[in-house]
Amino acid sequence: MPASSALPVGEDASLGRLDFPVTGSTECQRRFRAGMLAIHSFLYDQAHESFTAALAADPHCAMAAWGDAMAYDHPVWEERDLAKGRAALARASAEDALTAKERAYLAAARALYAKDSLKDAHVAWLTATDAMNDAYPDDDEVLLQHALALLSVYGYDPAHVREQMESGAIALAVLQRRPDHPGAAHYVIHAFDNPQHAILALPAARAYAQIAPAGSHALHMPSHIFTQLGMWRDVVPSNEHAYATSVAWEKAHGHTPSKYDWHAYSWIVAARLELGQSARARQLVDDAAAMLVAAKDDSGMFRAAYSSMVTDYVTQTDRWGDVEALVAPVLAPALGEGTEGNGPVACAMHAPGVGGEVRFPGALFARLAVDELRAEAAIRARDEATTAKRVADMKTVRAQMAPWAKMFSPELVALLDANEAALLARAHAAAKPSPASQKSALDALARIEHLESTQSTSGGPEWQRTSRETLGDALLAAGKGKEALAQFERDLEEHPKRAIALLGTARAAKASGDSEKARARYQTLAELWSDADADLAALGEVRAGAK
Repeated sequence: MPASSALPVGEDASLGRLDFPVTGSTECQRRFRAGMLAIHSFLYDQAHESFTAALAADPHCAMAAWGDAMAYDHPVWEERDLAKGRAALARASAEDALTAKERAYLAAARALYAKDSLKDAHVAWLTATDAMNDAYPDDDEVLLQHALALLSVYGYDPAHVREQMESGAIALAVLQRRPDHPGAAHYVIHAFDNPQHAILALPAARAYAQIAPAGSHALHMPSHIFTQLGMWRDVVPSNEHAYATSVAWEKAHGHTPSKYDWHAYSWIVAARLELGQSARARQLVDDAAAMLVAAKDDSGMFRAAYSSMVTDYVTQTDRWGDVEALVAPVLAPALGEGTEGNGPVACAMHAPGVGGEVRFPGALFARLAVDELRAEAAIRARDEATTAKRVADMKTVRAQMAPWAKMFSPELVALLDANEAALLARAHAAAKPSPASQKSALDALARIEHLESTQSTSGGPEWQRTSRETLGDALLAAGKGKEALAQFERDLEEHPKRAIALLGTARAAKASGDSEKARARYQTLAELWSDADADLAALGEVRAGAK
């Protein structure tokens, strides 16, 4: 394929550039390219808009039907609308006029939609793209389909790093040939979105926002790499621009605030907190709460993002007395939701295997998160009975998640079980301290840390204290400074420049008699908090320790 991917004169390159010729009218080809640019940045609504326009211009443009079908499958997000995807693919016509490569694209899509199980579907798609990759090794669009299919099957599974690296290597090679291709930059970021490999994607992260400045997701994705590298000052503008761009697009299309990019918004909160700017973070949380309460429709992802903001805010600021007021919007029933939690937001009709749209149960995960936060608040209040009630609430929510059970790995289930057990053990130790109860609490936390160490470490900011940070705090409180230091240091290896871990490391080093390390960690945190709120609780300690 040619090295240049320039679009015809007059076409908008605000979502990047690509070279993907298809059989069809000139207008269909133009609209198809726009749809593919959108789909490469996971802007699925925009992609549907373009593919629909392409089919309106040329009903026999089979590849526009293919693109529309592919936009109903969201590989990395594990979402799919099976019925709509199959219906879109059925619109592909005039196949005799297509090239062999176009027919291969259609065959791969049919393999994807032939399976009811989302996991089986992506495995079938990967097999098909692997064959296409062998048949068309010099076609960058084919290569990127294969890179994305690898991510859809192997995601961030630590047992399949090789496949993730293969995906990243494919995307890196395409990006070198086509430095303005949005999909190449995007898939590089996803493939290397972990602490060990994130540095490899930093150039792609820097480039992606410039490649597709009109795409909200393209503006957000660089912050995945910034976060993995502890670059919190870069995370803020990345997500501010992403959120503002999403608001503008959704408003222009008559959509409500529930459709805004709350995922990006929640990362602004996380970054502000890491920088010690808790007042600005609280204002963002309060503004989101007001919009959630006033929403005329509801969104599970909005609720999930809001619960993440609240969890992050409380755990970073220790404002445990504010928990009940802050979580109230999540505890309120979703619009149309019945008493069993099975309304349109948490509806089991969106569970895998039903045959319709597979949707992440965001409202249920939001409720699970706030119940855990309430349990943690009860522990801080030494209220063992209330902690037990909140853990019982968590078990009820998990039961409501049963239709999605196949999406949860055994490791995740074990981690959730261990977390509930640890909450109860810690509550007992707080309410009735004794050597035995404290040992049980520490053992329970160590169990979680062991399980988490085998889980994926990608995905962006931590919305609450990590298991190592919680264990480190507990060890420090128990007078085990050296053991606490080891936990905090390991945490910083995976979460560079995370404020909680830096502060914990400094305190643990000081308690262990390592004044040099304590000063170094205090200095790093003082630099991170160079423009923190003046009344930040630990600021005085940090500045004094840094001297």
